[in-house]
Amino acid sequence: MTRRWYGSLDNRLEENRMFTDEIKVGTGMTEYLYSDRKAYEVIEVKDQKHVTVRLMDHKHIGEPCMDNNWELISNEQNPVYKMTKRGNYWYWTVTITADILDEIDRCEDKNEQFRLRLFLVHNDINPEDLKRRGKITKYRRANVSFGKADYYYDYTF
Repeated sequence: MTRRWYGSLDNRLEENRMFTDEIKVGTGMTEYLYSDRKAYEVIEVKDQKHVTVRLMDHKHIGEPCMDNNWELISNEQNPVYKMTKRGNYWYWTVTITADILDEIDRCEDKNEQFRLRLFLVHNDINPEDLKRRGKITKYRRANVSFGKADYYYDYTF
């Protein structure tokens, strides 16, 4: 069986590599997408298999406008994500409790109610299962590397 390649060859060669011996608070992390990259910083380390990361802001520097020179900026207001290493791969970890169902029922703003229900659907959460179990944890594989934070935008798309 042949492996099907996608996106940038550079991204495929760097994903799931460790560029550091130990993950610590402040360590950079890069998420490899199809051909783009997103930069994160580690903000909490439970152990070397459980970390919390935060998305970094990026600001274009230099000329011309289509080059990829970016300044990465830490921003405490950005989203925070939990990650778990299982085997050789890292996974985005989402734990949802039954409290979110109460929040959906109490929500008077129809747009917010829709957003919360969409969140459940996106994470493949059945509300009846969630009520019965009390909480559900989902894992989604992430193509990331630790030890450097890199942002790249592919202008060709």
